[in-house]
Amino acid sequence: MGAFQQFLTEKQIASDTLLRLSRQLEAQAETDRTLKRKRSDKRRNKDTQGKSYTELSLAKPKSGRGVSGQQLQAALADQPLPRRVRGKLVRAINAVLSKKGSGAVDPKALFGEVAVRSGPAKKSAS
Repeated sequence: MGAFQQFLTEKQIASDTLLRLSRQLEAQAETDRTLKRKRSDKRRNKDTQGKSYTELSLAKPKSGRGVSGQQLQAALADQPLPRRVRGKLVRAINAVLSKKGSGAVDPKALFGEVAVRSGPAKKSAS
C-alpha cells in the first residue's frame, strides 16, 4: 500500500468523495469565463501584449476539469502523476480536511517519494 492510499485510509476519505469534490472545486464559474476572455483579449491587443498578466491583474482561471477516476487510480497505485493532477488532488484533500476540522496537508506527505511525471522533452530550435 502506497503513501497516498495509506493517507486516505488513515483519514477515512473515500475515493468517490475525492472525485466529486475535485469536480466541484475545479468547475468553472462565470468569473473564470470572464478571466479567460480578458486574457484572450490581452493577447490580441497590441497595447497590452508586452505586459504580463500580473501587471494587468488577470488571475489564472480554473481549468474546468476535476481529477478523473483513472488519475485517482494511478495515484492510489503510486504511479508518477503530472504536477497539475497532484495539485488538484491536494486541493480536494485539503477541502475534505478543512470540513473535518483538520489542517492542510503537504503534497510531500501525500505522495511520499514518488517522482513527478514529466511530459516529452521540447525540441530546441537550432
